[in-house]
Amino acid sequence: MQNWQKHRNYRKYNNADGSFTYIITVEGKDVEVTEAVYKAYSQSDRRERYCVERDIGKKLSLERMDEDDVLMNYLTDAHIESAEDSALRRILAKKAMAAFMTLETDERRLIQTVVFDNVTEQEYADAVGVSQVAVHKRKNRILKKIIKIMGY
Repeated sequence: MQNWQKHRNYRKYNNADGSFTYIITVEGKDVEVTEAVYKAYSQSDRRERYCVERDIGKKLSLERMDEDDVLMNYLTDAHIESAEDSALRRILAKKAMAAFMTLETDERRLIQTVVFDNVTEQEYADAVGVSQVAVHKRKNRILKKIIKIMGY
């Protein structure tokens, strides 16, 4: 990994007036970029070099996986949902749907639109002629009501 600077495809030049020019070489051509683009590119390059340097001669270990936030269950079949978890998820979904159906029509409409249809609170507020804060408070009250109806 020595002499990486000689082989990198990005450079920063100090101009006579004290400013900098940032260049990234793309397909053999020098392209002038903004400082933000240059920094993002150089940080990405540094991260890549760090990962390569870190992994040279390293063996896979549980400690390393834990440090790198690699979840063990994604390397095994453990990520498959268990029958118990599947049954619990279905029971909770049925309870939530039953609670949802007990709501007033306008309460169901708000939850359907904002929670399930991914319409923003602001968009819903504009459509019904109230403030976003009012929609947010009402949504939270309704969600608490659903939880209470479910028995939690």
